[in-house]
Amino acid sequence: MAGLSFLSACSSSNGETSLSESTTTFYGNPGTLPPISTAPTSAFTLDVQTTIAFLDSCISDSGLVGPCHCASELLVSNVDVNDVQGLEDRMSAFNEFPIELAGLLAECRGAPRPAAWSAPSLASYLTVCMQGSSRLDDLCRCSVSRAVDVIPEQRLAEFLEAETIRPDMVDLINTCL
Repeated sequence: MAGLSFLSACSSSNGETSLSESTTTFYGNPGTLPPISTAPTSAFTLDVQTTIAFLDSCISDSGLVGPCHCASELLVSNVDVNDVQGLEDRMSAFNEFPIELAGLLAECRGAPRPAAWSAPSLASYLTVCMQGSSRLDDLCRCSVSRAVDVIPEQRLAEFLEAETIRPDMVDLINTCL
């Protein structure tokens, strides 16, 4: 209602323009602002560090791999990015699912486990993990199962290039000790 009165107040001062005339010429008027366009939701992703930390805390060996991956995708459109860190902290500190996340997980109930990494992704992970050391072979191969759970395959390159991500390669290997 306030918008309508605002538009009425901003119409031409002579009062002769009818509502139908003003609506047909509104977008052609060079003095008006263009309609606000929003980026499609699918063009935005959480940064890889937030994604990995969220998935790791959400899954935490509870068998929720599929639903957590589904929920992480829904987080992009349903939860402000600044709130994701708080959600992850509450989950890891208090071992609870915040109500916001519980709703997303309920929507994702029964979501299938993501597909296994392709052979090239697996090879990339093992190469970086072993860094030329055959002594790490068994530990790196063991850590793959955890890594596949918490790192979406399409984000693997970002994970391998980043230096400040938690859990990192060492954290994943530690699950095998």
